[in-house]
Amino acid sequence: MIQTWNERAHKALKGKARLLLIWSFACSVMLELGLMADPTYYGLTVESLPLTVLSLGGILVYIALYPVNVGYNWLILKTVRDQPIRWSDVFDPFRHRYGKHLLATILVILFQVLWTLLLVVPGIIKYFSYAFTYFILRDEPELSATEAITKSRTMMRGRKWDAFKLILPFVPMYLVGLTFYIQLDLVILGSWIFLVALALIRPFIVSRFAVMYEDARIEYDEQWDRSA
Repeated sequence: MIQTWNERAHKALKGKARLLLIWSFACSVMLELGLMADPTYYGLTVESLPLTVLSLGGILVYIALYPVNVGYNWLILKTVRDQPIRWSDVFDPFRHRYGKHLLATILVILFQVLWTLLLVVPGIIKYFSYAFTYFILRDEPELSATEAITKSRTMMRGRKWDAFKLILPFVPMYLVGLTFYIQLDLVILGSWIFLVALALIRPFIVSRFAVMYEDARIEYDEQWDRSA
């Protein structure tokens, strides 16, 4: 099954990978610009305003922009489904039900962080548990943020190990970027290296989750129909 998902993802991205990589970089840069609203993130000092105000402002701007990742997931899902795509699709979560999409991203990040603080392994497991959340929000806009997260957890039961194996080839690139981000004394350089690493692997990871989601959704619907 892993090989089949890889092949389907590769086929879906064929001829579109370059464009999706460019859009991935654009999304990453947009989020990085949100972080730049807080100069203290880069270790800069500003005396005109309290640092707490600047930090809070930067965090709020970053979070406000984060639904762009929801839009990118929708873009990849349309690609996997062989539907026409355009750059403006990335901004659909801002135009429709922005509050719900913002809440969903906040909750996903919050849950992942809390589980990671508990132990690293549970944090990784929860990353996979919530991997379908943004796809579900696209297909079932009537669901609330918490309902989409819960459904993602349900659909991922018994599939998390397969999900890990599916994206395993891209883990080294992520770890390289993370290492530079943590180890470099020059915060700006480390942050942008991490940005590049994430942008490079994003379309390939999301596309694999998308094909996995398509099969999981069919199995979930069939199981629901049988139990009904």
